[in-house]
Amino acid sequence: MSDPVKSTADRLRDSVLGVTKDWARQRKAEERRVSARANRANLIRASDYHNFKSASFEVMERAYMAASANGTLPASARQVMYQARPLVQDLMGGRQLDDQYFCQQLLPAYIEENDVEWDVTYDDRGHFTEPHTKHSIGLGTISVRDYLGKIGTLDFEEPRLSPAKVVTGGPDGCFSAVLFIEKEGFLPLFEAVHLAERFDIAIMSTKGMSVTACRQLADEMCGAHDVPLLVLHDFDKSGFSILGTLGKDSTRYTFTTHVEVIDLGLRLEDVNRLGLQPEQAFDKGREWTRRVNLEKNGATKKEIEFLLKQRVELNALTSDRLVAFVERKLKQHGIKKVVPPREVLIKAYHLFNRNREAERIIKRELKKLGPSSAKVPTFLNEHVHKYLKKNPQARWDDAVQHIANDREAA
Repeated sequence: MSDPVKSTADRLRDSVLGVTKDWARQRKAEERRVSARANRANLIRASDYHNFKSASFEVMERAYMAASANGTLPASARQVMYQARPLVQDLMGGRQLDDQYFCQQLLPAYIEENDVEWDVTYDDRGHFTEPHTKHSIGLGTISVRDYLGKIGTLDFEEPRLSPAKVVTGGPDGCFSAVLFIEKEGFLPLFEAVHLAERFDIAIMSTKGMSVTACRQLADEMCGAHDVPLLVLHDFDKSGFSILGTLGKDSTRYTFTTHVEVIDLGLRLEDVNRLGLQPEQAFDKGREWTRRVNLEKNGATKKEIEFLLKQRVELNALTSDRLVAFVERKLKQHGIKKVVPPREVLIKAYHLFNRNREAERIIKRELKKLGPSSAKVPTFLNEHVHKYLKKNPQARWDDAVQHIANDREAA
């Protein structure tokens, strides 16, 4: 029954409100749901870090052990990432794991929170290191200039208060090839397995493209002294560009000698043989310009078609597989221990024999010593080769010194 006191206008207003209040309630509920969905999305985004962190931590040890040959070899952060990424993405329903996020945040966080003593390496700036002498220089203009100024033939230091030794400056009597690699992070691995010493190679590395100083070093040392330059690179557009700049003139550097550049890979043949999984490539530029660039730098037609969309990093190899790969390539190209001609070995033999004699007398008597009269073994070359076969990390003059000491002690 209507209220006789209410006016017609009041009754009309109440009627309208009665009809629309259900719609108002529904509208407010929908607004709350939209807000709830937005809040939920924010919570999901905020939890991404914790989800990826939890997933990464779950597989981290497994990934590191795979990358480092069960902890027996150093492994770069990106090598660990390549082993972890498919496992993490599987746990995350296929969601993409960011490489830098893993290497720079998740991996260090795991190591710190779990207090593990893992040998994980990170990239550094460019360096050049000789085998045996361990002399290392940064790939900067001044350092390279100073090093090139000291290159010369090997010399023999007579025994004084310090032991006699064979002094080298550059390749003569020290190394027969230079290995260039576009990764700084692999240097600790190569040091751990004595790669440079076992093959008598110098190792040069940069982070990415070769710098001008690197090309100058290759030009004035490799080209001038007939030392091959072995190039180890990723299988991608940048890797081929690096390969191309190390032996060809550019606007920034013009070569004055011919450098023998040997491509060790990665190449498509290596990727297929090793069963490496490619990843998506994100190279800038139009497709036709990328084709021209790849062809100019030595890629085959099949490789070009592959590299327009995909790429494979050296980091995809675990440490033990990478070492085996490099060793196979070095042997394939005939890279082996340095053993100078017989006349040099004889000179070194006399040197170390003289050193042994000098150890027996005082400094005053040292001046009276004449030339070494020791009888040189007839098959000195064979003895040197035999010693190096048993001790592949040694240099040829170490072998001569060992033989000289053994003969005199007998």
